[in-house]
Amino acid sequence: MAHISLYRRYRPTSFDEVIGQGHIVRTLVNQIKTDNISHAYLFTGTRGTGKTTVARIFARAINCENPVNGNPCGKCSACVELQKPGNMDILEIDAASNSTVDEIRDLREKVKYPPVIGKYKVYIIDEVHMLSTSAFNALLKTLEEPPSHAVFILATTDVHKLPQTILSRCMRFDFKLLSVKDISDNLKRIFDDIGKKYSEEAINLIATSAEGSVRDSLSIADMCASYSGDTITYDDVLEVLGASDPHIVLDLVQAVLSHEVARALSIVDNLSNFGKNIAVLNKDVATTIRNVIYVKNCKNAESALKLPKDIYEKLLAISESSGNVDLLNALDLFNGLSGELRYSTQPRIMFEATVVRAALENGEAEIEKRLKKLESAVSQGAVNTAFQKKNELKTDNPDALWDACRTEIVGKERCMALGIAMNKYVGVEENGNFFKVSFKTKADASVVSIPDNLKLIESKLGALSGKPYKLTVKVTDDDTSEDVLKRLKTLFGDDFKITK
Repeated sequence: MAHISLYRRYRPTSFDEVIGQGHIVRTLVNQIKTDNISHAYLFTGTRGTGKTTVARIFARAINCENPVNGNPCGKCSACVELQKPGNMDILEIDAASNSTVDEIRDLREKVKYPPVIGKYKVYIIDEVHMLSTSAFNALLKTLEEPPSHAVFILATTDVHKLPQTILSRCMRFDFKLLSVKDISDNLKRIFDDIGKKYSEEAINLIATSAEGSVRDSLSIADMCASYSGDTITYDDVLEVLGASDPHIVLDLVQAVLSHEVARALSIVDNLSNFGKNIAVLNKDVATTIRNVIYVKNCKNAESALKLPKDIYEKLLAISESSGNVDLLNALDLFNGLSGELRYSTQPRIMFEATVVRAALENGEAEIEKRLKKLESAVSQGAVNTAFQKKNELKTDNPDALWDACRTEIVGKERCMALGIAMNKYVGVEENGNFFKVSFKTKADASVVSIPDNLKLIESKLGALSGKPYKLTVKVTDDDTSEDVLKRLKTLFGDDFKITK
């Protein structure tokens, strides 16, 4: 008997066997139970998440004579006939190879014919985003007013390429990527069924490498089952994937984050000599840095990542000696390199340049070291002493402080008008953090009292004295000045007095 690949052999035949898409299964099952079938569905999501599989199950279920909890019974005449290849009621169309308007026009002519076996005639159009613009326009009228016996299921991995007129006429279902746990549990069930032994680390590595795709996980599992002996081990999966030894990749990441350029380049040279693919190596480095970030910032990292204990401990050690900024900078560099490597004729040179660039980045540890050195100098009085001497000179003599402030404003700030007004003060008083200055005329006082001028003077006083000041401006009473009093006495006699 010819070998049947695992993803074909274990393709679900009922909704109960579909994993990771409970929100979609529940909706479709309820529609079948209530006989509330729509005329057009849109299944969108990444490859290997179950779009075509669910479409086939749904097509059989709505034609089943005796559905069981929304699932096709598999025993009635409709189920038996619809499982045969070449049946006339479930038509699968590959839009990638039937993308022209002529194929869609041919479909429009055939859709008017009633089903041969069941209640509905189902058209599953895979990779529907590959249709041409004219083909979409030809399909539009059929989707808008379809025959009562026709059901369209459109499947795509690039939903953004579909016209809005198509999207608005379909009931949309988004298939999500499956979790590592869901894929791991599925792999264990299948390996147990075929009698293949495995290690937990190997299963977790396959599930992680599948990146949420069930089909990808089963394809990798198929290769591992053929490659390994009695038991599928972690090293077997690494060999099948062509991935680098995680311990060596960890050494490379540690060298980069420790700014050891020579050591990092030596590791790259050794890996290249063993024939490791640079694009795969770059991806492994980026993934490892991501894992370091995860370990550094998440309490449940060990249970979430499900890595071998020695690998996790090495990640933990690297995370403790690295800062988040360094990690994110390195991740940006290696992640950005992924796209460039596709078109490069010298991938090794580009990768080595990125390694050097990442290793030469200014590290958080170095910055923290400099900050601690500065804080130590401050605590030992290297900075405070100068301020104390300055404070003794200015604070004890308010007039000298005011004069120094005026000199700074005129010399550095070039505020001549303010400097002239400040020079006409008649007295200053200091009381704690309050600094009061008196002027003879309202004109000079009003210049100083402008909000921006007040802020400038207060900032200069604070900088010169080493402590914050609140400035208040006072105008001496012109009516009681000596000159005015003398003039009044001349007019009214020496006995004249001003009373308040």
